[in-house]
This record gives sequence, C-alpha cells and structure tokens, in this order.
Amino acid sequence: MIDIHCHILPRVDDGPRSMGESLTMLRKMALEGITHVIATPHCNENLPLFRKEILGHVEKLNSGIARMGIDVEILPGSEITLFNIRRYRKNFERGLFCHLGDNPKYSLLEFPWQSDRVPKGALELAQWVAAQGTTLIVAHPERTPYLRDNRDALHALVEAGAWLQITVDSLIGTNTPVAQTVAEELITQYPNIVLASDSHNFNRCSGLVAGYDAVSERFGAERAQDLKTRANVILQHLAPSPWRVL
Repeated sequence: MIDIHCHILPRVDDGPRSMGESLTMLRKMALEGITHVIATPHCNENLPLFRKEILGHVEKLNSGIARMGIDVEILPGSEITLFNIRRYRKNFERGLFCHLGDNPKYSLLEFPWQSDRVPKGALELAQWVAAQGTTLIVAHPERTPYLRDNRDALHALVEAGAWLQITVDSLIGTNTPVAQTVAEELITQYPNIVLASDSHNFNRCSGLVAGYDAVSERFGAERAQDLKTRANVILQHLAPSPWRVL
C-alpha cells in the first residue's frame, strides 16, 4: 500500500518532532503493510517549503530507515496550499513545487481552512493545471469548510479533472461526525477517490487498513479495492521516474 498524504518528515512542519518519532510512525505503518509513503510537508505562505529542500529531508529520512531496517520507502512530495493564484502559477512554471513523487503527474492541493481566504479563480487554475498534464488531488475536502459546504465548487473541480483525497480518520469517526458523513457521501458520488492517513505524529497515525476496512464494510469489497488500486496507479506512474535520491 501507498500512503499519498503523510506529514512524516521530522522537524519540518507540524509533523513529528524528531527522527525517532518519524521512525516509530513508520514501524507502525510497515506492520500494517504500507510499503511507500509520500512525504507531504506543508507548502504555504507561512512555510514556503519547495522541492530542493524537501528532497534533502527525504534523503535523510530514507537513510535513517535503512539504518533501522524498516521496510518502507519515503517518496518526496508536498501539500501545497492555494492562497494566491498568480503565485501558484509562477511557482508551478518555475518548477519550485515538489509534486507527488517529485513527478508533476499528480499534485496534492489544499484549500485554505478559512473560506474567505480561498482566492477567486480556483476553478480556472484547476483547469490550467490539468492542461499542463497534472492531476490535482484535493486534500481532505470532507474537512475543508469551503469545499465541504460548497458542493458546486467541489463538483466543478472534479469536472476539471481533480481527484479527491479522503482522510482515514474521517471515515472511522475520529474526526467530526460531519466529516464522516461528507466523506461517505463523496465516496458514493465520485469515482476518483484516494484514501490517505494525513498522519502528523504517533498519536495521529491511523494508517490505511482501518480506512479500507470501513470502505469495504459500507460500500463493498470491490469499492475498497478500487480505491487501493487508484492509489497504486500513482505509485506506478512514479516508479520509472528519475526522481530517486537514494
């Protein structure tokens, strides 16, 4: 299994505070069968974390994993917050962003938590990104107020080619009841869904098995396998790419 959204890099954002905590999280992930984790530190106006720096952090963590014999591979990526359309396009065109697996085929996009901070032109940006050959994966729409409460906007993003990333904690009820309800509705309504942990620390490290089990129980084993296969498609696209730093 691959976890496409995980704040696993130590001392980078609001994720683990030490290398030891990162490795403890990864041991737990390996035990449940996760083989690849895309490190997705925040990239926003307060923390402009870009590709070059992220690759260095990923290399260090993979070195620590190798020393400890943990059977998980860390791939580079980031969770890019959309707060300024012009700046996003400029950074995209300059190659500053670290897309999933350091490959622009897929990119994780977060909308601001404050609805009034969502810039105008988000739909047009999604269409522009799709024209560049990149599939946007919208992070946790079931928890993001603007998308959760504005289904027309969310639907327009999907129509523009975006996929949706649902967080495991939302499905299993660890987040709010509203997040659980919306997550289930989105899984019912849209085919292009990907599950991820959005783990930040050992206490917020639910993994993926619980999420796939919840999908299987509520929507059937076929739908659970469909979601797992879709995540693995991302990994397959990354495998032949020359991003590897190990």
